[in-house]
Amino acid sequence: MKLKVGVISLLFVLSLVFKADAQQDPQFSQNMHNKLFFNPAYAGMNDGICVYTIARQQWVGFEGRPETYLLGAHGTFVIPGINLRSGGGLVITGDALGQMHFTSIKGSYSAHIPLNITGSDPGHLGIGISAGWLQFGLGNNWRSTNPYYSDPAIPDEGFQSSKLDLDLGLYYKTNRMFIGASLTHLTGATFNAEGEGLGGGFGTNPDVVNYNTSFSMKSHLFVMGGYDFPLPNPLFVLKPSIFVKSDLVSAQVDVNALVEYNNFIWGGLTYRYVDAVVLMAGVNWEPGTIPGTLRTGYAYDVTTNKLASGSNGSHEIFVQYCLKLKQKSPVSRHKSVRFL
Repeated sequence: MKLKVGVISLLFVLSLVFKADAQQDPQFSQNMHNKLFFNPAYAGMNDGICVYTIARQQWVGFEGRPETYLLGAHGTFVIPGINLRSGGGLVITGDALGQMHFTSIKGSYSAHIPLNITGSDPGHLGIGISAGWLQFGLGNNWRSTNPYYSDPAIPDEGFQSSKLDLDLGLYYKTNRMFIGASLTHLTGATFNAEGEGLGGGFGTNPDVVNYNTSFSMKSHLFVMGGYDFPLPNPLFVLKPSIFVKSDLVSAQVDVNALVEYNNFIWGGLTYRYVDAVVLMAGVNWEPGTIPGTLRTGYAYDVTTNKLASGSNGSHEIFVQYCLKLKQKSPVSRHKSVRFL
């Protein structure tokens, strides 16, 4: 128990070190259900195959607000010959903010090494890497007080550019605990564009300048951890967790607490430091007609930062289907006439 409390306490203390700020990567509230996006080492840690999707509308009420859509899948497999349990995954993401938009496709691999650090609750350490394609685009539908064609940082006709993107991660999981850390965008991709200013077709306008614009993707650090605490009523489980994200200059912290009833209905709260309070709830459902579990969730962010006066909050929907590949054999009991 001391180790369990120590892990949670360490994560909480680490979270207090960081200053809250915005990051380049998209924001998600149900981060506890979206670990693959942040950490490639999570791939296949579910002992089965999972496919999930997330749709998020942030700061509803603002034009050009962030909109994010994600499709992910991952599963467990064993490499023949060396008998190495592994995981593979794929994540496709589209993220838009005003005139900026990002599209990424990443494939992940994780090697799972048996490791017991808690004594009674053995687990696996995942060592993961992901590689893929990241596209950055900038539109040309500008509305500004000053003519955009007089700003050399704005490409008049817009542009798109694609670069290689790499992530690394570690993730340790037992039946009740998880802890992970990852570094993303290790290539530090820089997207450049230059050309002749068009000025809306007015080439003779003296205010028209040629443009030379650049956008650099920073590396990000993600730290996550949590533990499942059974409550006195065994049908209820308390699931606190913490999620820290940083561009190595500033950071943002999510503190989460979920309660799950009978592995069926769940709900809870998240506090995102100097940004939002999040209400969330969902259902785990086993249809019966088909194998596997369908998990759904909805999150509503109540904005608490300086945008609160103009924001109607943020909405996020999560849907996941998981198929277990390994099932525990049922325990059977019988009596023998020899031992009555």
